[in-house]
Amino acid sequence: MTLFKTLLSGLSLATWLSFLVIAQEIPTTNPGSNPSTSWAERAFWETTDGKPVSDGWEFKDGTIALVQPGQGGNIVTQPLPSNFELSWTWKIEKNVNGGLKYRVRRFGQNLFENSYLGLEYQILDNPSDSASNTSTASIYDLVGPKKEKVLHPPGQWNTSKIVARGDSIEHYLNGDLVTIGTTSGPGWDTLIAFSKFYGGKNFGRAGDQDRFMLTDHGGVTIYKDFVFKPLQTPASTESINQGPFLANASRNSWADQTSIVLWTRTTSMPEMLHDGKPFNKISTKQADELAREQDAQKLEQLQLPSGASLDEMIGACPGMAGRVRLSYFPEEHRHAVKSLDWITTQSANDYTAQWKLVGLNPGTKYITILEAQRLDGSPSAAIRGSFKTAPAATESSPVKFCITTCHDFLRRDDAGNGHKIYPAMKSIQPDFIVHAGDIEYYDKPDPWALTKPLMRFKWSRIFSLPNNRDFYNQTTSYFIKDDHDTLNDDCWPGKTYGAVTFADGVKLFNDEQFPSKPERYQTVLWGKDLQLWILEGRDYRSPNNVPDGPEKTILGSEQKAWLFRTLKESQATFKLICSPTPIVGPDRANKKDNHANEVFAHEGNEVRQFLSRIPGAIVFCGDRHWQYASVDEATKLWEFGCGPGSENHELGWKPGDTRPSHRFLRVQGGFLSGALTYDNPQLTPSLTIRHHEVTGTQASEFIFRP
Repeated sequence: MTLFKTLLSGLSLATWLSFLVIAQEIPTTNPGSNPSTSWAERAFWETTDGKPVSDGWEFKDGTIALVQPGQGGNIVTQPLPSNFELSWTWKIEKNVNGGLKYRVRRFGQNLFENSYLGLEYQILDNPSDSASNTSTASIYDLVGPKKEKVLHPPGQWNTSKIVARGDSIEHYLNGDLVTIGTTSGPGWDTLIAFSKFYGGKNFGRAGDQDRFMLTDHGGVTIYKDFVFKPLQTPASTESINQGPFLANASRNSWADQTSIVLWTRTTSMPEMLHDGKPFNKISTKQADELAREQDAQKLEQLQLPSGASLDEMIGACPGMAGRVRLSYFPEEHRHAVKSLDWITTQSANDYTAQWKLVGLNPGTKYITILEAQRLDGSPSAAIRGSFKTAPAATESSPVKFCITTCHDFLRRDDAGNGHKIYPAMKSIQPDFIVHAGDIEYYDKPDPWALTKPLMRFKWSRIFSLPNNRDFYNQTTSYFIKDDHDTLNDDCWPGKTYGAVTFADGVKLFNDEQFPSKPERYQTVLWGKDLQLWILEGRDYRSPNNVPDGPEKTILGSEQKAWLFRTLKESQATFKLICSPTPIVGPDRANKKDNHANEVFAHEGNEVRQFLSRIPGAIVFCGDRHWQYASVDEATKLWEFGCGPGSENHELGWKPGDTRPSHRFLRVQGGFLSGALTYDNPQLTPSLTIRHHEVTGTQASEFIFRP
C-alpha cells in the first residue's frame, strides 16, 4: 500500500480510490488481472516536463484521444512497475505515426538531451504484412513483428498487449503473439548498437522509476480499455557469454577525403585481466644478455612464474577465434548503413581483422559497428565507434588536431584506466590525432618483448586500457612506427632482438597490429589551408653506424623524393610534417638515430634547408620525452615536440637547460594540440599550436599566420 501511495501522490481522489482497489486485489505472489480505468483519466498523466496535460489530448467516455496532433505533446505516467502485462484497444486515422512506450526514463544528456525514452509498441498506418522494425507492433527500431498477422486498417479498432517480464518482451496484436525480444545479451547489444538508442545504459531493461508514455508523433489516435497488471520480477536467467569479445575495440589510420583503414581483434575476455600474475623481474643487464638469445621458449619461460601461461599475466587480453563484421554509416543517415562480409579471425595473425573503406564522403562523421560471433554464428559482442573523413580539399574548413608520443603500460599515469591525456584530448574534440611513435616499448620490462607472442601481448594490453581503447575507437588517427615499437632502441634493418628480427617487427606493426598500407607514408589535405604529411622513419633507413654522407638516409630515396615533390606541389597555407624523430632538435649528444644528430647530419641539413624554403612548413615530432618548441638557427625552420604521453615518462633533458634554439621548454608529460581557424569574413587562416599538461591544462601557445 505504501508503494502505491508514493507512486501516485498528487492524483485526484477518484484516481486514488481506483488504485487503492487495485492494490488491495493484487496478490503478492500471484498477481491477477484488474482493469485500470484510471488510465483514461487526465490526472493519471502529465507532460514530460511535469505539467498538466494540454487540451491537445481529450479524455472522454473512457477513452484517451490525441485530437490536436503536434500540439498535445508526449504524455507520461508516474513511475509504475517495470514487470507487467498491459492490454488496450486503439484506432487511428490514415498516415498516423504513434505508439505506447514503456520502461521509460531519462538516460542522460548524451542520448536525446536527457529526454524520456523507452521501449515502444509502435502504432503506425502501414501494410498489415510489414515486418520492419518500425511497423505496427514492432519493438520500435529494434525488433520487427512477424509478417503474418491481423492488422485492422485506419478507422477500425485493434487490440494490443505487452508482456514485459524481466528481460523477456512480448508484443501481441489482435490476440496473436507477433513480436518477441530479449533485453540482455550480445544479441540485444547488437540491436542497440544499430539503433538510435545506443549510449543508453541498460536501455530496455527494468528499472525502479520506469514510466509509460503515449506519443504525439502525428495523427489522430484514440486509446481505450487499458488493463494493467503488475508481474513479479523473475529470477535472472542470463547465460554466461563465452565470447569472442572485442576488448581492443577498433582503431583506424590513413584517412583522407574518401577512404580509411579500420582494424579490430577478437578476444577471449571482454576486458584485460586486471588481477593477473606479475612477471618475473629481469634486470636491464639480464635483458641485454637475453637479447642475444634466440630460443623463444626460453625467453618467455624466464619471465613467467613457474607453471604460468602468458594468458594468466597481469594485463593479459588473449585473442580468440571467431567471426567479425564491420558496418558503417554517415552519422546523420543511419538507415544508409553498409555491412561488409564476415571475416573469420585466426591465430596466425593474432585474431585481427582489417577493412579498407572507399567511396566515403568528405568532411563526414561516420558511425562504425563491429559485431563478433562464435564460429557457429551465434552473436557474442557488439561495439560502436566512429571516425571522420578529411574535408574537401577546396573547403575553408576549421580543423582541430592532437599529437602524442611515448607510451607504455608500466609508465601509464591513470592506473587501470590508462593514460590521463586521453580524456583531456577527448574534451578538445579533435578532428584527428597523430601518434608519432613509441606507442609501446618492446625493450622495457614486464615483459621484455623478445618474442613475437610477447610483442603481441604488449599491444593487446595497452589497447585494452579503457582510456586508450575508447579514444582510438572514436577518433580519426594516424599511427607512426618508431624504434621501440619496431624492435628496440635505435634499431635499423637487419638487426635482431632476442628471437625477433627487424623484418618480423616491421611486419607485426605494418600488417597485423595496425591498419596496413603498402607504403607507410601519406599526405592529405584537411581543407584547402592545412595539409598533413606522415613520415616513415624506420623501414627505409641506413644503419646508424655507417659513415655519414649523401647515401646515408633515414627517409630512403623514394620517400624523400615523394616528400620534396608533394611539398613543392602543395598550395596549402600550413604544411604540417609529422616525423617520428626530431629534424631540428636540439637533441641529446649521445643519440645517434635522427636528423638532429651528427650521425645523420648530411640528410638532416638537406631536409632542413629544403623545408625552410617551403612557406608554412612546420615540423612536429615524437620520440623525445620533453616538450619543446624550437627554431633552427641556420634555416629558421620551426619544430614542435609534443612530449611523452604520461607524467611518469618524462626524462632525458635537464629542466632549465634552455638552448638558443628553444622558444619553449618543459620537461614534463603532456601532448600538443593545433587549431586552424579563420579570423575574419575574408577567411584568413591562422594556426594556433599549444602544449598541454596531461590533464589538458594549457602550457604554451604559438600563433602562425600567412
